[in-house]
Amino acid sequence: MKKAIFLLPLLLLASCAPASSSESSLSSGTGSSSASSSLSSDPAPTLGKVADIVYEDGLLTYGEVEGATGYEVRFEHRGEIVYEDTVTGTAIDVMSLGLAGTIDFSIRAVADGAVGPYAELSFEVLATFGEVVFEAENYLYNFGTGKESSNFRNNPLASNGAYVGGIDDAGQGIYIDYLSPKAGTFEFVLYYTTDMAPARNEVWVNGECQATFLCEERTGWGASGWYSPVPTSVEIELEAGWNSISVMKNGDSSNNWGSFVEMDYLVLKGDGSAYNPDDLLQYGERPVYRLEAEMGSPRKKNVDSGLNTAKNPAIVEDAVNKYSNGFLLGGIEQNYDGVEWHFYSPVAATYSINVAYAAGEFGGSKLPKPSFIVTQEAVGLSRNADFNNYEAKTIDGLSYTGWNHVEVSETSVEIELEQGDNYIYCLLLNSVESGFFQLDYCDLTFVSETAGQ
Repeated sequence: MKKAIFLLPLLLLASCAPASSSESSLSSGTGSSSASSSLSSDPAPTLGKVADIVYEDGLLTYGEVEGATGYEVRFEHRGEIVYEDTVTGTAIDVMSLGLAGTIDFSIRAVADGAVGPYAELSFEVLATFGEVVFEAENYLYNFGTGKESSNFRNNPLASNGAYVGGIDDAGQGIYIDYLSPKAGTFEFVLYYTTDMAPARNEVWVNGECQATFLCEERTGWGASGWYSPVPTSVEIELEAGWNSISVMKNGDSSNNWGSFVEMDYLVLKGDGSAYNPDDLLQYGERPVYRLEAEMGSPRKKNVDSGLNTAKNPAIVEDAVNKYSNGFLLGGIEQNYDGVEWHFYSPVAATYSINVAYAAGEFGGSKLPKPSFIVTQEAVGLSRNADFNNYEAKTIDGLSYTGWNHVEVSETSVEIELEQGDNYIYCLLLNSVESGFFQLDYCDLTFVSETAGQ
């Protein structure tokens, strides 16, 4: 795939500089094995070898070869060709190619069927740890939170055309997996709206409450034809590598602690340092996706209507009982009670899933047997859909742990997710004779990629 290469005079060098320079130079070199094999049918070199190759501040320069009318160039990243073309001139704006990481570059002179030998250079294109933007709606596991309207709200005036609303109960909010290039304390900014100021949302990082967003400006709620978020900021501490960041409400409809906030987007302000993105490969892909129960849409039967209207506020941890992310979802007692997560899978794949749960013996109740169902469309919260019409995978053999005392299941089941949107349900099903249970979280672990539908 070719992209436009901008050939720049040296006077423009400062305008295309990355955050910090990574300088490499080469006056001569030997061709790579890939380049040599591609030249097996080429005529014998009749042009000189490109010399004086230098990469500095985003600009790649090299010496002119006598008689050359152009130069064949190739950029490789981790063994893959990311750009190749024939260019004129002796300077290339590498930053315009959108490359980052350790780049292997090869070049040779050409002219009317004549070619020169390949010369090579390896250099680093550094990225900048600047402002990182998180669109709230992209990190939303809960599309319902017990009401008919979705927490995902479309509005063309919002950043990226959408925002998150309806964060009403304990533990509800957004959950971000973030790969940080470095450890440190950084400013974290929330752009919000509220008509009930002052309001608060807690910020949990890697399982600890680190800060509280104070939303003191009364902006009004988001509405059709109107939306005007304002910022509020805190400081959070990140580790180098993977971090989990939750922005959530603490308290429920009974005490309304923290009031209510709608979230548009968040900005993590890096320190401006330069880094090689390839250095982050040591941390790998996110090995486990944690589906926090309180971050999903709880499903619970309304005792008056008999419909699954899903109002089920989470239990907040205390000095004795500690929960992942600070909350435990209880009251999973009737057929189809449980939790629904909206999860975006980057590929069609098989995942294993287990549970962190609590259960106690209650009036001779049965042992807990959480079941998992996957769909590509949400099952309406107030519809009494027959989940027995869906394929379910059940974790059997769980024991009592005692109420509010969480243990992680040693067993798991495998589920199939399609690329893109998936809805994952963890439910109590009468058809498998499951007893009551409380749910802390489920861990979703990638097993293998599948062909998909």
